[in-house]
Amino acid sequence: MSSNIAHLIKVASNEISRSVNDFASDYDLTGTQVQIIDYLTGLPNDEDVFQKDIEAEFNIRRSTATNILKIMEKKELIKREAVESDSRLKKITVLHKAKKLQKNIDEFMKENDQKILSSLGAFERRGFLHALQKLPEKLQSIEQSEVKKQ
Repeated sequence: MSSNIAHLIKVASNEISRSVNDFASDYDLTGTQVQIIDYLTGLPNDEDVFQKDIEAEFNIRRSTATNILKIMEKKELIKREAVESDSRLKKITVLHKAKKLQKNIDEFMKENDQKILSSLGAFERRGFLHALQKLPEKLQSIEQSEVKKQ
């Protein structure tokens, strides 16, 4: 049993990704596409969302987000439209096809979260969630401070 933290996180992530991808394949989607639909439909209706928001929320590069969103647009799940005030910005709108999937996606996500969390005790669960929420931000700030030292 390895105690390499990055390895353990990767193994857990692979297991979770496999579960999400299996669910998504029933709808001819990828796990990431399902997660983006879940994110977009979970926002207030009057909130504008742009590609940069997707990049930040999922911690993905611009090129990755562009490719995913182009495919989602071809599948008629979303629409990207230029914003009058800044033609470089593309507002993302969820289309009916994606909205129809939301109930099933929401049920799956809740069940999946419950499956993951039920394997932990109440005390472990709180610490686990707290650590997961803080980890990306902490790692980015450490990485940025190391770059500044160079």
